[in-house]
Amino acid sequence: MQWTEVVGHVENLKMLRHMESSRRMPHSVLFSGPNGIGKYMVANVLGAALLCSALESRPCGICQSCLQIAHGTHPDFLVIRPDGANIKIEQIRNLQHEAGLAPYLGLRRVCIIDGADLMTVQASNSLLKILEEPAGDIIFILIAANREMLLRTIISRCMDMRFQPLTDSLLAQALIKKGFLPQGSEVAARLSRGRMGIALSILQPDGLVMRNQTVTIMERILEGEVAELWDLASILEKMERKELLELLGYFSYLLRDTLMTLTGQEQNILFNIDLVEWLSRQAPRWSEKGLLEAFNAIEEARRALHANGNTRLTSEALLIKIYDVVKEV
Repeated sequence: MQWTEVVGHVENLKMLRHMESSRRMPHSVLFSGPNGIGKYMVANVLGAALLCSALESRPCGICQSCLQIAHGTHPDFLVIRPDGANIKIEQIRNLQHEAGLAPYLGLRRVCIIDGADLMTVQASNSLLKILEEPAGDIIFILIAANREMLLRTIISRCMDMRFQPLTDSLLAQALIKKGFLPQGSEVAARLSRGRMGIALSILQPDGLVMRNQTVTIMERILEGEVAELWDLASILEKMERKELLELLGYFSYLLRDTLMTLTGQEQNILFNIDLVEWLSRQAPRWSEKGLLEAFNAIEEARRALHANGNTRLTSEALLIKIYDVVKEV
């Protein structure tokens, strides 16, 4: 893995490379930003550079350290991820023991905590003690999608770096360079909202299954009778909460694109640019007021699910609301 393989994030990379090459790396760094935008990739390259044995142009990719990192066998390169839904206190206690050990191969150790915002309260307090009194030569790289869920005292002890989504054009170009077709790359770039990891998953053979299922549900609401809603609610009830939230995200994109089509906006601002004809057929069946009300219903459902609301009741309320606003046209 090389610095040149990272797409975007130019200013952050410039700063990190300067600190690494000048040997002025702080003992803890926080990478924050939406999931799927490349934070872990940057952390991985930085970790490889910090452990690389080359005199310059680190990571070199060919030394023993770089090869071991590539194969996931480097003893001084530690990665902690959530065990289930959270990073638990036992994981941080094990890290505390590891942090006190001398490096096995080089002059330092590197620890990536991927999902630092998912630490339990006990784990967070335990990590804070490690950051306050670091033992040995170890550099921590914390990765968080939701920075606000971290203790302020943890943030204050890290160099805080924010990562932003890529532009649609930059991401699409990067996907084309990886060998994907231009049209698919453009669709993935827009639907992923500038997140490379999400775009790559969309480009997998079944990557648009959830989006296409959302299209089908929307059609059934528009064309069906009220009894259809109970069948749809049963389908949504069987989904995992994470899947249902993903579906709501795609529903928002479809409603937004329908509104853009209804109001005569340029096609180049649509998310679902592969559905231009479908959107043109569906848009006249809506009113602007109805689309805005449907947007609000989606957001209410999203909030309810995040608050651990009942999936069946939330789904029914959403479907009934959308059905009602459509039938008013």
